[in-house]
Amino acid sequence: MHPRFPRHAVLALGATTLAVSLWAWWTLVTDPTYAAYRSPADLSVYLDASDAPEHELYTGKFGIHGLPYLYPPFALLPFRALGGLDLTAAFRVVAAVSIAALALAAWASARLAGRRPGAATAGCALAVCGAALWTEPILQNLDFGQVNLVLLALVITDLATPDRRPWKGVGVGLAAGLKLTPALFIVYLLVTRRYRAAAVATAAFAGTVLTGWAALPQASADFWGGAFAGSPGGREYLANQSLNGVFVRFGQGAEGIGGPWWGALCGLLVVAGLGAAAVASRRGRELVAVCVVGVLTLVCSPLSWTHHWVWIAPVLVLAGDAALRQRTARAWLWTGGLFALFAAWPIRIDGFGTWDPSRPLLPYGILWYVPHWHRELDWDPFHAVVGNFYVWLGVGFIAWATWTFRTRTARPAFEDEPRLKARPAFEDEPRSGNQGKGAKPHPNRRGPGRQPRWRGGRAGRKGPRLGKPTAQGRPPPRPGAA
Repeated sequence: MHPRFPRHAVLALGATTLAVSLWAWWTLVTDPTYAAYRSPADLSVYLDASDAPEHELYTGKFGIHGLPYLYPPFALLPFRALGGLDLTAAFRVVAAVSIAALALAAWASARLAGRRPGAATAGCALAVCGAALWTEPILQNLDFGQVNLVLLALVITDLATPDRRPWKGVGVGLAAGLKLTPALFIVYLLVTRRYRAAAVATAAFAGTVLTGWAALPQASADFWGGAFAGSPGGREYLANQSLNGVFVRFGQGAEGIGGPWWGALCGLLVVAGLGAAAVASRRGRELVAVCVVGVLTLVCSPLSWTHHWVWIAPVLVLAGDAALRQRTARAWLWTGGLFALFAAWPIRIDGFGTWDPSRPLLPYGILWYVPHWHRELDWDPFHAVVGNFYVWLGVGFIAWATWTFRTRTARPAFEDEPRLKARPAFEDEPRSGNQGKGAKPHPNRRGPGRQPRWRGGRAGRKGPRLGKPTAQGRPPPRPGAA
């Protein structure tokens, strides 16, 4: 941390930023005008589905807008505890849990970036949390009463846990049990040779399946019997920011699936992205690796609504960490530009993406300012660029990581960044994925995450060999020396 900014001052500044941001958000969501246009529609689906008969769980329509329930049966069990609350009270509970999860995810992301625990790291995490609250994915996540921030916190905090902890993997398994896409992190644990954590995550996921089957056997049979594929309708909608949505909007495929080219491209991205994540993890860039896998789950999923893109929070931590290390204006411009692209700006548009001066100023992402709601199939090239830019940025990030970590040669992960030694997320934690007894160190390394040891005898030394130190601790003079 820069000496001009004491650590406790950074903590106070971060806490103040978050407090002001929360006050502004609460003022906004309690305004009657805002409430007239935004409602916790997804939360109402979960609450209604938790009381629905099992045989109607994946065939009925629920909530304010009559939407289907798409998640595993296990995900309904926590909402049964909110069954006695009305929608407003339940919204407040879920929002409080989600904001706490966002702060926890920001803290864990800073730890994955190699930042030491302390007041300065906590202050930066709180500041990022306050800023991320005004990004379009996170604001919509709170508006709809979604649970994606909880899933993010489960995954990030679990991966930030030292590898030697026997419970590492539980968070990833629970997240996969609540929503299937985090299961890709089990593959990530395997390719980074964290075999015990991968086994724990698999066991935790199996436990969620068995628990859901015991609590809701008929619904579990329906879900795992084919309902997990979801409904094919509506996948061309602007809010579906996935490669599948892009292909469907381009008129490719049928029944909500982008066709064979979509499958081939996703397979290529998964292989390249996981390979880049494995190399980044071996070089000590754990947050880069985790963000790459998180973006893969969004880009390659058949359905990724904009409020699923809460991975913008750890990506902002990643960008801010790089800017702090580089200390250049260009790095901060990149970070600010990333925030500006995902921010929710006050604009006046109707439900079709058309400017409407009679509408109140409401926060929207800039991608909503394109024709949508059954107009996506008529986009021109400009609309195709703006209306899909979440996907373009996600694919670009994966391509950047693949190019940057394409070889074993150590190089800075960010331009103009000094070469950093690979270091673990925790000071007492080696960087390897298998830290059990008898684990073999990485080739050409003294130990996991350490630099290669100098080897070689007299021929490998630079300059003549000096004599042994004398009693005074100095070597004797070389022959012929003055």
